[in-house]
Amino acid sequence: MTNAAFKLEDSGFSREQVDALSEFMDGSVATKADIAELSGEIKEVRSELSGEIKEVRGELKAQGERLDGKITAEIAGLNGKITAEIAELNGKITAEIAELSGEIKEVRGELKADIAGLNGRINLVYWMLGVSVAGIVSLVIKAFTAS
Repeated sequence: MTNAAFKLEDSGFSREQVDALSEFMDGSVATKADIAELSGEIKEVRSELSGEIKEVRGELKAQGERLDGKITAEIAGLNGKITAEIAELNGKITAEIAELSGEIKEVRGELKADIAGLNGRINLVYWMLGVSVAGIVSLVIKAFTAS
């Protein structure tokens, strides 16, 4: 027994209690060899985990690169489709503009013809009005000068 065990007995613990505590302490105390063995195992586990982590990172990087390639291809495909759609819409817009321009020219021609006809009628009305005014003026002059 050690000095610590004697001190426990002197403090009032029974011999069985001191022996039980001593056995417990002997069983639970780690030796330097135990610690060295655990350190070696820890290093081994770390090494294995580090290797696995590197492997997973490599796989993830490869998958990321594959996904980047797929995404780039998809974007290129979509850009091509969008460009084609834009070209088609531009063609349709150009056709509509040409058609509307033709219709506008037709309407302008019709309006010019209508305006020319109205100008002719207005000129006729001016002549008729002028003749009427001349006739009325001559009648007024005749009425005042006849007396």
